[in-house]
Amino acid sequence: MKREKTSVSQEDYLKAIWEMLEEDHTPISARLAEELHVTPPAVTAALKRMTRDGHVRVGRDGAISLTAKGRGVAERLAVRHQLAEMLLTEVIGLSWAKAHDEAERLEHAISPEVEALLLKRFGDQKTCPHGVPMRGGIAKLRRSGAVLLADMRADEKAEILCVYEKDAQFLEFLDGLRLRPATTVEILHREYDETMTVRAGGKLMHLGKPATSRIWVRRLAN
Repeated sequence: MKREKTSVSQEDYLKAIWEMLEEDHTPISARLAEELHVTPPAVTAALKRMTRDGHVRVGRDGAISLTAKGRGVAERLAVRHQLAEMLLTEVIGLSWAKAHDEAERLEHAISPEVEALLLKRFGDQKTCPHGVPMRGGIAKLRRSGAVLLADMRADEKAEILCVYEKDAQFLEFLDGLRLRPATTVEILHREYDETMTVRAGGKLMHLGKPATSRIWVRRLAN
């Protein structure tokens, strides 16, 4: 059966809602406006269209949920986004820090035929370059037992699984410290303000809460 065509704008809204749900945040109009850098009236109009088209439901409390139809569109777009990131970094050689923003533009132009070829090329990979699991997102990480680095205690060790990918400056910061997925981190000390002293690759570094709350890890046995 032929898929119903959705606009680029609708796809962006649906993926943003899906990502909020995956991260255990309640999607509401104000959060969508902030995430997508649009005005509240624009969000209201978009939600009316998507409700009419059967993609979303809006509760009396303003909470937004996806229908099965809307979730399907969002999940397909999320997969295309990850495939685009892999193409950009592994084939073209684009930097890790720039891949997300470029993939945001490219994901909408990927046809089903190209998507199938990219899945054939990269389908055996379990995550995008930033560690986000394919077909599952952050929710899949959490179900596997992953925790935020911010929740680790002193004298524990962890392996970095995933990092927040929507901030290019943050990714450049991590790149400079060589903190990428698969890196082992040892937590040496936690300050009262939740700043951490950690060791990775033989190097000591200090990380504040804005960084440690954006890094997902798996605890390792000491």
